[in-house]
Amino acid sequence: MKKHFNTFIYSFPIQLVLNHFKKNQLLLLCWVLLFSIINGGFGKGLGIPYLFLSPEYLNSVSFSSYFIVGLTVGGLIVAFNIATYILDGYKFHFIGVISKPFSKFSLNNSIIPIAFIINYIIQIIHYQMVYEFIGFKDALFLASALPIGISVSIFFLQLYFWFTNKDFREVLAERVEKRIKKLTIGRIAAVKYHKDLKKHDHSVVGYFDLKFRWIKVQHKTNQKIFHVINSIFDQNHLNTVIAEFFIFFIILVLGAFRDHPFFQIPAAASAVLFISIILMAIGAITFWFRSWAITGAIAIFFLINYLTTIDFLSKTHYAHGLNYDTTAVKYTQSKIDQIINDNAIAEDKATGLKILNNWRSQFQSKPKMILLTASGGGQRAAYWTMKALQTADSITKGDLFKHTVSISGASGGLIGAAYFRELKYLKEKGENINIYSSEYLSNIGKEALNPIIFSLLTNDIFIRYQYFEYEGFSYPKDRGYAFEQKLNKNLGGILDKRIKDYQQAELSARIPMLFLAPTSVNDGRKLYVTPNSSSYMSKKAIKDDSLNSLMDNRSIDFLRMFEHYNAENLSFLTALRMSASFPYITPNINLPSEPTLEIMDAGLADNFGVSDAVLFLYNFKEWIAENTSGVVILTIRDSKKAAYINDGQNLSIIEKLFTPISNIYNNWSNVQDTRNDLLIEYAHEWFDGNLSHAMLSYDAGIDPSSDNGSNMKHISERASLNWRLTGREKYNIRNAIKSKENQETLEWLNQVLESGK
Repeated sequence: MKKHFNTFIYSFPIQLVLNHFKKNQLLLLCWVLLFSIINGGFGKGLGIPYLFLSPEYLNSVSFSSYFIVGLTVGGLIVAFNIATYILDGYKFHFIGVISKPFSKFSLNNSIIPIAFIINYIIQIIHYQMVYEFIGFKDALFLASALPIGISVSIFFLQLYFWFTNKDFREVLAERVEKRIKKLTIGRIAAVKYHKDLKKHDHSVVGYFDLKFRWIKVQHKTNQKIFHVINSIFDQNHLNTVIAEFFIFFIILVLGAFRDHPFFQIPAAASAVLFISIILMAIGAITFWFRSWAITGAIAIFFLINYLTTIDFLSKTHYAHGLNYDTTAVKYTQSKIDQIINDNAIAEDKATGLKILNNWRSQFQSKPKMILLTASGGGQRAAYWTMKALQTADSITKGDLFKHTVSISGASGGLIGAAYFRELKYLKEKGENINIYSSEYLSNIGKEALNPIIFSLLTNDIFIRYQYFEYEGFSYPKDRGYAFEQKLNKNLGGILDKRIKDYQQAELSARIPMLFLAPTSVNDGRKLYVTPNSSSYMSKKAIKDDSLNSLMDNRSIDFLRMFEHYNAENLSFLTALRMSASFPYITPNINLPSEPTLEIMDAGLADNFGVSDAVLFLYNFKEWIAENTSGVVILTIRDSKKAAYINDGQNLSIIEKLFTPISNIYNNWSNVQDTRNDLLIEYAHEWFDGNLSHAMLSYDAGIDPSSDNGSNMKHISERASLNWRLTGREKYNIRNAIKSKENQETLEWLNQVLESGK
C-alpha cells in the first residue's frame, strides 16, 4: 500500500497539482473564478453564469456558440501550461532530457483543466435540460461542441510549440539568453534561476507520455542536464513572448472587424480571452520578479493607474452629436444659476402648457391623465416594460398611450418605453404595423452584451484606434458605441434619431413626453435630456435660508446647458444610453464642461421615475386639476414592491465586513420606494384632484415564503440583471403579466380609462 501510495503521490501529475497549491495560488485563482462562475457561485444575480452555460452567437444559442467558447478555453489551458512551465519547469530536471518536453508537461498538467471541462459539460447539460426545456440528446449535442473547440484550439497551439522546440532549440535559446541578460532585471532573474535549478529537483517517480503510457523517471543530475533544461526553459520563454504578442495581434485584428456580427464572439469567450491574458501576465510577472512578484504587480498597477491620468492616455467617452472641439462650458453653481433663470423657467413652462393643451384637445370631456414611469433593470426591465405596455395598451384598445402625457424612469425600462412609443408613433403616422406583435417583444429581448464585452476586450482596454462620423464630428468607437449599434440593429433602426427629431411630435402631443434623467457623478444632480427644454424641473419652489442657497437648482437642463455645443443634435440612442449606464459595462459619458461632467445611470437617483412624475405634476398642478378628471401614476417596475425580512443568522468575519456595504446596495430600492411613497402621500395633500398610483410588477404577488410560490416557480425565479436574457428568463417575464395582481391592475386601469373618456 505504501508503495502504491508513494507512486501516486510522487507521480508527475500529482506533484504539479501540489506545486500549484504551494506556489501558484495566483494562477489557481483564475480557475477558482471559472469554477465558481459555471457552478453559480459568482455573479448569478447579474446572469454571469448564464453567459457561460448558454452562450449566444449571432442571436442564437447553438453548436457554434459553444464551439467558439471551447476555442478560447483551449487557449486558456495552453496559457496556463505556458505560465506553469516557465515558473516550474526547472524544478523537474528529468524533462530536460525527454523529447517534446512542453507537450508532455502539458499532458501531465491537465488534472485541473480536465476537472473544469467535465464540470463545465455537466453544468451545460443540466442547464439546457432544466432551464431551456430541451432533451438530453440535444443538450449533449450542444455540450459536445465545447470539448471539440478545446481540442481544436489546443491542437493548433501545440503545433507551434512542437515545431519550435524540434530543431532550433539550441540556437534560439542562445539568442534569447543573450537578449535576456542585456536587461538588469533579466540578469537577476537568470542568476536566480540557475541557483534554483541546481538546488531544486522535485522527486518524481513517473509521468504519462503522449501515448498515455506510464514512464518511470531515471534521475540524472549532471551539468549537461542543467544546460539542456536551461536551454529549453529560455527557448520556451521566447515562445511565450511570441504567443502573447500573437494573441494581442489577433485581438487587435478582431477589433478592426468588430462591427460585423460574425466577429462578435460570445461574451463568455471574450471573458475567457481576458482571463488568459491575465494568467499569462501573472506568469510573466512571477518569473521576472520571483519573490518580489506581489510587490512588482502592485508597482505595475500603480504605474498604469498613474499613466491613465495623463491626458494622452486617459479615455473620454463621448456623447455622440455634441461638439467637443470648442471651449468647454464652465460647470459651476453661478453658471447653472445663470442658465436656469426665471425667464428660462417661464418660457419652458409656457411650452409645457402648450403641450398639455394640445393633449387636452384630443378629448371631448375631461380625460384621465396617465403619468407613466418605468423602472430600470437592464434588459430584464426593457423586456418587461415592453410586454406590460403591449398588454395594457391592447386591453385598453389603444387608450393607454392616448391618455399618457409623460414617461419617466431609468435604464432598461425607458428603452422599452421609448421603443413602444416609437412603434405607436409609426402606427399613428399610418404605417401598417401590429404594435402588439410578438416580433417587437422579441426584438427588445435580443442580446446586446456580446459586442459590449468584445469591444471592451479588443478596444477599450488597450488602444482605441477606430473612429466614426456623426453630425459632422468624429468620435472613437468604444463599448458605448458598440451597445448603441447593437441596440439600433435589434430594434430595426427606428430609434436612430436625434433628440430634436421628437421636438414637434412631443409639442403637438402626438406622443408622450419622455424625460431622460441620468445622474451627474460630480454632484448628484439630475440631467434632464428632453427635446423641449424643461428647466421648470430644476428650480426649487421654496426659498431656503442662505446656507442652502447654493442648491437652488437641483438639476440641469441639458438643452440649455449645452445650447452652444450642438445639444439638439444629440443622438437619441446616446441619450438612452446616458440614462442606462450599467456600471462597468457601458461607460459613463463625459460632457464638454470644465470640470468634466460625468454622467451615469438614472437609477442612482430614482430607479422608478416616480419623483420625476410627481415633480411634473407639481409644476402644472393647477392646470391638471382644472382640465382632467384625475391622474394615474402608472409604474411599470421589474421588481416586487416588498422588502423581504431575512431570518437572523450568525455571520462570519468576512460577511460582517461586507454587510454594511451590501445592505446599502440591496436595500437601495427599498429606500427609494419609501421616499417615492412619501412624495405621493404629500401629493395627495397639495394636488386638488383625484390621484391614484397603480403598478404592473414583474414578480407581482409571489412571496418565496408562501405556499403558492412553489406552484408558480416559473414566475418566482427572477431573471438576472444583465443585457442578455436566456430563453427561460424571457419565458418567466412574459408569464409575469398573468399574475393575479397584474391582472387586477389591468382590469382596474381599463375601467378607469373607460370612465374617464
